[in-house]
Amino acid sequence: MNQKVVRILQSKTFKRTMFITGILILLLTGFIVVSPETFLRFGYPGIFVICALGGSSLLLIPLTQYFNVFGLAFAAASGMAVNDSIAWIIGSSGTAIVERPAKLKKIEHTVERYGMVAIFFWSLIPFPYDLVGFVAGYLGLSYPRYVIPTFLGKFVRFSLIGLGLASAVFK
Repeated sequence: MNQKVVRILQSKTFKRTMFITGILILLLTGFIVVSPETFLRFGYPGIFVICALGGSSLLLIPLTQYFNVFGLAFAAASGMAVNDSIAWIIGSSGTAIVERPAKLKKIEHTVERYGMVAIFFWSLIPFPYDLVGFVAGYLGLSYPRYVIPTFLGKFVRFSLIGLGLASAVFK
């Protein structure tokens, strides 16, 4: 089964499909940022789905005036944690799917040394978090020990961003 997954993930069709899907989600996110009114009817589940599909924290900018900041942060962080789990799955599959570049050494060392605390702090910053998920999976960090600090870090980050935006908007 592992070889079949590797072949699928390395295929040109899969890569093209993911590229096109990413562009579509980016366009949808841009549309929501510019005109959030049509998106509001989907509520928190819609925010979760967009973030699970790879939507960005740009959604927080227009939506803080329509939703509770903590509900918004919860939905966005939950969706992003689901999205970031893909990197953990790939990492836990070993080097068969993605070779480990030398640039990951610093992240690898931090995760090995500090574990869940490192995952939490890495998820606080807007950083290509897929690298952290890949390393955590590769190092054998269990899924709960990866996804819980990922969610918590993103929840704190999105809450702080949302509170800052809400206070700026509602001054």
